[in-house]
Amino acid sequence: MNLSHLIAIVASLGVGCVVLYINPKRAINRAFLLASVNVAAWLISLSWLTDKYNTDPEFWIRMTSALGGFIPLMLWIIKDSAIGGKFGWGSLTRGWLWLVTALVMAADCFSGYFIPEGSTSLHPLRGPGWTAFLVVNAAAYIVLLIQSLFDLRKVSGIQKVELQTLMFGGSAAGFVAIVAVAPILSKPLLPQSLPIIIVAFYTFTAWAITTQKVFDGRHLFRSALRLGLSIGAISAAIAVAMSIDPAEVSRPVVIIACAALITVVYNRFNLRILRATLLGGDREEEGVRSVLLAAGRDEYDYEVLVKQYSAILAAWGRADRAYFLTSSKESYTQGDLSIPMESPAMRELLKEKWATPESLFRQRDAEGRRELAALFEAHRFGVMICAPSDVVTPPFIIALKARRDLSPFTWSEIKQLNEWAGIIENSLSRISLTQQARESEQLRTAGLLGASLAHEIRNPLVTLKTIAQSARTRYHDPDFKRLLIDLVPAEIERIEGLVSGLMDLGRPQYPHFERVSLNEIVGTSVKLVRPKALDEAVNLTCALDANPDEINGDRASIRQVILNLVMNAIQAVAAMDVDREVNVRTIATPGSVVLEVADNGPGMPPEVRARLFQPFTTSNKTSGIGLGLAITADLVKLHHGQISLVERDEAGTTFRVTLPCQQPSS
Repeated sequence: MNLSHLIAIVASLGVGCVVLYINPKRAINRAFLLASVNVAAWLISLSWLTDKYNTDPEFWIRMTSALGGFIPLMLWIIKDSAIGGKFGWGSLTRGWLWLVTALVMAADCFSGYFIPEGSTSLHPLRGPGWTAFLVVNAAAYIVLLIQSLFDLRKVSGIQKVELQTLMFGGSAAGFVAIVAVAPILSKPLLPQSLPIIIVAFYTFTAWAITTQKVFDGRHLFRSALRLGLSIGAISAAIAVAMSIDPAEVSRPVVIIACAALITVVYNRFNLRILRATLLGGDREEEGVRSVLLAAGRDEYDYEVLVKQYSAILAAWGRADRAYFLTSSKESYTQGDLSIPMESPAMRELLKEKWATPESLFRQRDAEGRRELAALFEAHRFGVMICAPSDVVTPPFIIALKARRDLSPFTWSEIKQLNEWAGIIENSLSRISLTQQARESEQLRTAGLLGASLAHEIRNPLVTLKTIAQSARTRYHDPDFKRLLIDLVPAEIERIEGLVSGLMDLGRPQYPHFERVSLNEIVGTSVKLVRPKALDEAVNLTCALDANPDEINGDRASIRQVILNLVMNAIQAVAAMDVDREVNVRTIATPGSVVLEVADNGPGMPPEVRARLFQPFTTSNKTSGIGLGLAITADLVKLHHGQISLVERDEAGTTFRVTLPCQQPSS
C-alpha cells in the first residue's frame, strides 16, 4: 500500500469521525460517517488492486467495483437526511430500491457475467454483467441528480442550501464510480495522487454541509470559476513562452519577460474576471453600501439614523425587521427586547461574534448554544452579529428577523453584514462624539454667559425687592398699583426668559425639526448674549430684515449657531482699544434666508482660514479649543444650509449662514 492511498484512507475515516463529533445528534452527520466507512473500504480495495505485488487482480477488481456500487446508496441516505429524513434502519426502508440495486450490482460483480472464465491480465474479458454494471451505475447517478432537482423545489432554508452542495458532491462521487472501474478498461496503475484528489472532493462536500459557516453554492461555483480562469490564463501565458525556440531567444530572457507580463496584466485581467462573474446579489450589496454611507453623511440625529439603518438592513435581508440592541451596564436593549449581558446566550454570542439558527444547529450541543438557539426561536431571528469592536462588549448588536422565504444567511452575507456593521459603528460613534462636543460647547457658552446673566438678573430682582418693600406703605396708592400691575409681570418675565435660556444651554439637546421663525430665534438669542456684550463694552446691534424668514429647523440648534457666532465676535473685539462693534442681521434672498454676524475686530489670520471649520482650529483667542466653528458648521449642514467667511476689504470678520427658506402659507 503506497503512501497516497494510506493518506486517503486515513483522511476519509477522519472526515467521518470529525463530522460525527461536530454534532452526533444530527442525521446528516451520522450518514456521512457511514459513507466514510464505505469510501475507506473502497480505497483499501483500490490500493490492493493497484499494488504491484497483487497476485489476484481479478478478485480485487470485483471487490473494488462492488464497493463502488454502494456509493449511490450512501449518497441517497445523505440526501434523505439533508431534507429531513431520520437516519437509521428507516433510511434503508425508505430507500429499499437503492439498497436492492446496490446488492444486485455487488452480486453481479462476483458473477461469471461480470468477468467470464478464461480472462487473464494479458487478455482481459468483459461479460454482459460488466456492461450492465456500468449502465446501472451511471443511471443511478443520473436518477440521484434528477431526484435532487425535484427535492430542491420542495424544500427551503438550510435544507435547500445543503442539497445544492450535495449535488456538487454527487458529481464528484460519479467521478469516483468511474475511477472504480478504470482498472478494468486497460489495467493501468492509477496515478498516485488520484485517491487524494477524490478524498479532497469528498472532504470538501462534508465540510461544506457541516461547518458553522453556511455557503451558497452559487458563490462556491463563482469562486472556482474565477480561480480556474486565472490559473488557465497564467498557464497559457507560460505555455506560449516555453514554446519559443531557445535558439532564437534565450530561456532566461523568456522567463523574465513572461514574469513581467503576468505581473503587469494579471491584476487587470483578474479584475475583468471579477466583474464578469458578478452576481445580482453583488451589485445589490454595492448599492446597500452606498446607501449606508450616504445616510451616515447626511443624518446627525442618532435615533433617526438607527431607524434608517434598520430599514435598509431589513430590506436587504428580506426580513420584517432589524434590531439595534445597544449596550448598557447589564443588558443589550431595544424597546421591549432586552437580553441580559451575563446570560449564557449572550456570552456565547459575544464569544463567537455572530450566530444564525443554522450555525447553532450544526455545532455540538452546549448550554450557551442551546439558550442562544432558544432565543433565536423565541424571537424568530435569522442572524445576530456583534458590531466590530476591540472591547469585550461591543457598542451594539444587529439582529435581523428570519427571512420571509426562510432561506438562511450564508457566510458571504455574514461577512458583508460585518463590513456594514463597521460602517454603521463609525457613523454612530461620530454622531455620539459630535453630540458630546455640542453639549460641551453648550456648557462652555453657558459658563461664559453665566456671570453676565447673573448681573442682568440681579437688576430686575432689585426692582422687585424695592416694590415689595414699598407695598406696606403705598399699597392703596393708585400710582403704585399701576406700577405693580405693569412692572412686576414684565420684570418676572424678563428673569424667566434669561433663566430659561441659560438652562436650555446646559440641557442635552436632541434635534426636533419644525417650522420656525429665524427672526424670532435671532432676537431671543441676542437678548440672551446682550449682557455679555455690555460687560465687554461691545455695541451689539440686531437688524431683523428677513421677510419671509421661516425655515424648517431645530430651534435649539439654530440658537447654538447664533450664540457661537456672536460669542466668537464679542471675544474677537474684546481686547480692542477702539470702539467695539458686533452687528447681527437677517436678510431674505430667493429661496433662502441669510444670517450675517459681523465684527470690526482684527480679522481672521490667513493660516487659519484654510481649515476654519475643521475641529481644533482656533485663532489667537485665549479661551476655547477650536470646536465652536466645527460644531456650528455641522449644525448648519444638518439644516441643509451653508456657512462661509465673507471676504471684505475693511478690517473685521463676517460670517454668513444661508438656510433654505419656507415659503409663507397662502
